[in-house]
Amino acid sequence: MSFPQTISGKPGWEKQTSTSQKHKLGTKMIIQDRVFRYAEAGEAITAGVLTKGKDGTDAHQVDLAVAAQSVGDTTITLTGSLTITEDQYKDGYIIFNDQGEAGHMYKIKGNTAVSSATGCVITLDEEDGLATAITTSQQVGLYENPYKDIEIMDFNGVDNAPVGWAQIDIPSGSYGWVCVNGWTTALIDGTPGPGLPLVQSGAVDGSVTILDSDADAEGAIVGYNGPLAGVNGQYAFIKVNID
Repeated sequence: MSFPQTISGKPGWEKQTSTSQKHKLGTKMIIQDRVFRYAEAGEAITAGVLTKGKDGTDAHQVDLAVAAQSVGDTTITLTGSLTITEDQYKDGYIIFNDQGEAGHMYKIKGNTAVSSATGCVITLDEEDGLATAITTSQQVGLYENPYKDIEIMDFNGVDNAPVGWAQIDIPSGSYGWVCVNGWTTALIDGTPGPGLPLVQSGAVDGSVTILDSDADAEGAIVGYNGPLAGVNGQYAFIKVNID
């Protein structure tokens, strides 16, 4: 199945949902002055809430041992005992987090299944394969596609990056679009003034609030309020800058 990487859409397409996958996760859609990414909902998501990537699997994300491979090889074999389902990391990423080749990253086409066993084979989705040879000294980590099983941003359990705002209710397990740049509606916590920078709320799930420069834990700016002051608990017109 072939999917385009970028879609030129029409107003209203951002509200389309389906129970079957229609595009690759993370596919970009541009509609005039707005940008969206295609995502799968890991829980029921309502329109106008800020979403995040799913929780990670700590045991899979750093310091995994690998077998030696040559330049140009398109597979990497994990040598540690792990439990991974077939294609769990399809369309995700494998990174070299430590030792030689640290900082390299590759797109994953698919993976074999293992159950408390060694030998999981990661197939790369890059036709040129490995840019450098790897040895048993390298250490890697596995990351699922950032737009797989997204969730409403949990203010008291931030465990992944924000990925965008839902444009319509997306049932759990269904597919739809989240706004990552341009204008959208957003659930507001507090009363931010016009044009002020917004960050994820530290008090209300899925909402944004005014940036407090004294509160370092509030995180990065995810958008800016529009031309009117926000009303606590209501939805505002904001400019998004995640992508």
